[in-house]
Amino acid sequence: MPNRDDLWPAIDYPADKDTLDALHMRSQVLGKVKVALTRTAPQWQNVPMWVNARGLTTGPLHSGDTVFELAFDLIDHNCSISAADGRREAFDLTPCALRTFTADVMGALERLGTPVAINPMTVEVPDPVRCDLHEGYGAYDPDVANRLFRVLAQNTTVLDEFRAGFWGKQAPVSFWWGTFDLAVARYNLKPVPTAPGMDLIARVGGDSEQIAVGFWPGNHRYPKPAYFAYTFPKPDGIESAVIGPQIAGWNADLGEFLLDYEDVRTADDPRAVLLEFATSTYEAGAALAGWDRELLERTPPP
Repeated sequence: MPNRDDLWPAIDYPADKDTLDALHMRSQVLGKVKVALTRTAPQWQNVPMWVNARGLTTGPLHSGDTVFELAFDLIDHNCSISAADGRREAFDLTPCALRTFTADVMGALERLGTPVAINPMTVEVPDPVRCDLHEGYGAYDPDVANRLFRVLAQNTTVLDEFRAGFWGKQAPVSFWWGTFDLAVARYNLKPVPTAPGMDLIARVGGDSEQIAVGFWPGNHRYPKPAYFAYTFPKPDGIESAVIGPQIAGWNADLGEFLLDYEDVRTADDPRAVLLEFATSTYEAGAALAGWDRELLERTPPP
């Protein structure tokens, strides 16, 4: 039987940061291929990658008549491009510069006859770089990558369970490679007017009232793994709302609720703790934002 550390492994952001940052940038390369080959969907739902049983995948894409997917295998540690006709290109995930990884992906696509032109600038990061030219982000520790994957896999199943309690529009559990987090969002379908200065990402992603909950492994603003939850637009008084578990709370700097991953993974029942956080933060946001919960929280007929 797997033990707690197998199922909910520790992540030490300061110690693991180099590999996490490198994976973040590499995931942007695969994500940008997906963006280049898909039409813009509401709230960017054409953009994210998905967690599968071995890592992360773009899901099926098409170029001309060829259907294929790009994927990270974070167990055997390779990147693959697999076509529906049986052809496959793969290379090992090893320490290398971001530009080398990008060239490997683009070369594999060329050999499959599915060349793609991408926007080479990384996005939603403090210091954007050209992924086809940058010499940095070269770290790759297989243990760090695999621990991150195991956390994402557990979180995906819990957030999928959370999704079942909502009858309205919601996104699937999505891995957002721009912000390097796993999240699920529920929507009220009430339009949100565009605010001055909003960039394209914000205009499409924030065009509807929403409540989201998710996980990140740490970032420059909060350097440790944590769960987050927010209601957009932020309703008055939500920072004082009572949520669970008691170890979770409002972070004024980030403007959202946070729950440290370490408190979840060391709990007697991590899944129950995470579900309590997701459910209670949704209920607080929906009540304060005036959502029609009777309509949105119907359950499937027996």
